[in-house]
Amino acid sequence: MSAEDDANDRLELALKASNEGVWDWDLKTKEIFYTNRVLGFLGFGRYDTQNIFEDPSDHVHPDDLPEWERQLDAVFDGEEDLFAMEPRIRSAGGMWKWFRVRGVPRRDDGGKVIRLVGSLIDISKRKSAELELEEERARIDLLLESVPVNVYLKDRESRFLRANRATAERMGVKSLEDLIGKTDHDFFGSEHADEAREMELRIMETRIGQVEEMEHEDWEDGHETWVMVTKMPWIGLDDSVRGTFGVTNDVTELVKTQNDLAEISEQLASANLAIEEERHRIRLVIDNIPMFVYFKDLESRFQLVNQGMADLVGLESPDDFVGKHDRDFFAAELTEEASCDEKKIIATGQSLPKKLEKLEWKDGHVTWSISSKFPWYDQKGKLVGTFGVSSDVTKLVQTRDQLTEISTYLARKNEAMGEELRLAREVQQAAIPKQLPKLATERIRFDHRYEPASDLAGDFFEVLELGPNQAGFLVCDVMGHGVRAALIVSMLRGLLEKGEEQRGEPGAFLQGLNVGLCHLLERTGITIFSTAIYGVVDLEKGELRIASAGHPAPLLKGANGVKRLDFRKGSKGPALGLVEGVEYGETSLELSEVEALWCFTDGVFEVQNAAGEELGPEGMAKQLEKDKSIENLVDFARGYSADGKFDDDVCVLGLELG
Repeated sequence: MSAEDDANDRLELALKASNEGVWDWDLKTKEIFYTNRVLGFLGFGRYDTQNIFEDPSDHVHPDDLPEWERQLDAVFDGEEDLFAMEPRIRSAGGMWKWFRVRGVPRRDDGGKVIRLVGSLIDISKRKSAELELEEERARIDLLLESVPVNVYLKDRESRFLRANRATAERMGVKSLEDLIGKTDHDFFGSEHADEAREMELRIMETRIGQVEEMEHEDWEDGHETWVMVTKMPWIGLDDSVRGTFGVTNDVTELVKTQNDLAEISEQLASANLAIEEERHRIRLVIDNIPMFVYFKDLESRFQLVNQGMADLVGLESPDDFVGKHDRDFFAAELTEEASCDEKKIIATGQSLPKKLEKLEWKDGHVTWSISSKFPWYDQKGKLVGTFGVSSDVTKLVQTRDQLTEISTYLARKNEAMGEELRLAREVQQAAIPKQLPKLATERIRFDHRYEPASDLAGDFFEVLELGPNQAGFLVCDVMGHGVRAALIVSMLRGLLEKGEEQRGEPGAFLQGLNVGLCHLLERTGITIFSTAIYGVVDLEKGELRIASAGHPAPLLKGANGVKRLDFRKGSKGPALGLVEGVEYGETSLELSEVEALWCFTDGVFEVQNAAGEELGPEGMAKQLEKDKSIENLVDFARGYSADGKFDDDVCVLGLELG
């Protein structure tokens, strides 16, 4: 073997290990070469490739196109010797995918670029995770800024990892960045700082926290404060102790005057790690925040409360609170005062933070609480009522030297959300047909296999009897998973009912779904799409007509074996929900050409073996040549996967003609 062959082998192995593909653009011949990996990423066949660099406006996302062209110009002008971007590129199926693209030029003696060679890899999953993390952090930040509680998160060396603005201000630093990495020794006297460190070491060692304990703080500048502190061990998803977190309530003014309650500081969010760890930390904080949460409509009627609020008034469930009013529990004077406060918030849109309230109950007993009330806006920005958080401070006010335990944590919140997700899954799964409809004719036979990858799936299918000798079939794949994908599935199912008159025309049927989905998404503000394929089998006309909205081409079994269906030009359009007003064409086949047809979603063929090689539609076709059973096909794909699992929803619908 020559040195050059040896180097080429090493390059091929390295590319396979890194999951990257290589492209080579010869500017002299105007030809571009893609490795199989690149062809797989872009969805091109070996003989229908397109040059994404020569005609970038046809392939690169409009938002990324200016930077793409700028970098290419810089390389051609000799200003740069590296083309490096992470743009969105449209695949052959019409879907935008994120890629990392790198390229280096080869120049002639005059410095002119005569060749550009580089690599390309699909990073869509990473980008999707990053976008989800950013959205999750935004919601977390909103929660922390709305709840009047100070919370801190420290590592095993008792260094601050994260804090909200209120905490930074309390420590006397200008920004959160100035607080991160510091310890109590940077702000307090050595005696208090040493005690705090010993307590945190004990919590990390025993995994037992402290709840609502009074601490006296002496600061470096000589002033002193009193706080009620809840400290807990911070345990990661791997069950290791990462440090501590705590909730601190400043009660200095109440301790000094024996009649006022100090402010409850705002909550500090947990940390900047992976999204699962982030959610886990937030749940730890919420579950240990001692407060009551409630939402009221414009008439001051309760619409939603947490379990702690229900326990406070002696109700068994938060649901028993819905529709009730303060007058059902409290004396007239308090009811009137609370109503005035809420009317003022509704009229001005301004919050009412940290108010100490005397609660006179209908049975005559008295308790005390500190409450913060805010205007409640729905997702469209419309004011629909008020919401508040409050803490029971009865014992602290009565004894004038200590705080009462702030009742009940928000532990039930996550449980309720989980129950709602489980219910949503049950509702969604109930809509998936367990058995296909029995058609009037036995000449048309359908079979299917459906395996959702998560609680709320984005794949679904339908078989529609259009007449005694006619049937329609639909397979859809909604982008992503979870609540948003399930919502789009529900929207599409509703649109199926409205499009009954167009079920016999595949192109018109998909066009109707697209118009309806675009309108719904515009009203909800959701950015999401769904690929779909719809076909109609007509025994009387002896034909099968089919149209596609950005969906993978089905596999067709005919006289020449199993091959991917070759759509005629114009019969494939973009995914549903992306562009309103698109017209979808149709591909028509004579039934004599069709022995069987299989429609599927990408969860089946995107599985990879231990070498990182994707099964692909070609691998499915080979299996179906040997065995046309859908059940055996899915089991074969699972066995092909390196870990024996599917990363995405699996949906396969088969049609066989007799």
